Amino acid sequence: MWKSASVIASLLGTMIAQAQAQSTPKVLVYTATAGYRHDSIPTAIEVLGDNAQKYGVEFTFSEDRSLFTDQNLATYDGVMFVSNSDEVLDESGQAALQKFFQSGGVYTGVHGASACLFNDENYQQAVGALFDYHPPIQDATFTRINNSHPATADVPDRWSFQEEVYHFRSNPRDNGAVVLLSVDESSYVNNGSSTGNYPSMGDPHPIAWYIDQPLSAQPLAEGVSKAGRSFYTSLGHLNSTWQNETFITHVMAGLKWALDGGSTKAYGVGLVGNGNGSNSSSSTTAGSSSTGGGSSATSSGSGSATQSASASASSAASSGSSSKAVYTAQIPGKGVAMGIGMIGAVGLGMSMLL
Repeated sequence: MWKSASVIASLLGTMIAQAQAQSTPKVLVYTATAGYRHDSIPTAIEVLGDNAQKYGVEFTFSEDRSLFTDQNLATYDGVMFVSNSDEVLDESGQAALQKFFQSGGVYTGVHGASACLFNDENYQQAVGALFDYHPPIQDATFTRINNSHPATADVPDRWSFQEEVYHFRSNPRDNGAVVLLSVDESSYVNNGSSTGNYPSMGDPHPIAWYIDQPLSAQPLAEGVSKAGRSFYTSLGHLNSTWQNETFITHVMAGLKWALDGGSTKAYGVGLVGNGNGSNSSSSTTAGSSSTGGGSSATSSGSGSATQSASASASSAASSGSSSKAVYTAQIPGKGVAMGIGMIGAVGLGMSMLL
């Protein structure tokens, strides 16, 4: 009986340590463009900021490529590329991003995130496949081919709306991707033109996917036990799409799935991430723009503060200036306290039995 009590006590101790170790995962949202610029970027920033607290993440929004250094990226659990275009990082930034992936860092990409860094093989491995072309925006019906993944659990089997149907330069499955969404080829007119003679992107037509062990993380850095997950969706062209609750859940659930792979310091492992082990409401200080014209804002995750920071970030993004806005989304300590309380109750019951 005492041996059983000792085993249970050990397990409970492990549970307490894990609960205390986890902190709010931090994600750098990068919306820089070097070519075409989506007018939905400010809306994306606002929507993501408004959903930070709900999903228990902390976002930093920026278009400042100078943030892509080993030292700075090491403070983040994930990077999220949103509607980028062309060469948005220099060679040193690409090298820092590769080291981040090899250190357990997580990747999430939305829409034009596949239309940038065309000369960076490591980035291609992280996103899965690079953009080739799309027909003119029109109504299309997207089909769910996986109903168990969090990113598509709340997506209808047939999801129709106005969107750009992306075609890709390669098959993301070659980089380990598992496709979540496809498109009904009869639901739209494919009158676009490919930019080159590329291999097949595979069947069914990939629209959104995940990668559990991205090749971009290989070889893993010393002391890293697992690669950070990757999630990408090609949807998200219009402002109206970013205001659609089904789409918001699709993106945020995909991001959380990637983070919850548990490869970073917010989860008590890895070499990168928010490793302060605190569930406090302390906010991150916004960095200055490398161009000298960027604005900064911080928020503790409250409604009014988040709206204010969103407006600042959106304004800067729409003007094309480099900026960085920070949202701190709190994970209340209540969950840990409740867990410890339950553990105490179990221990009390055991002592009474013994």
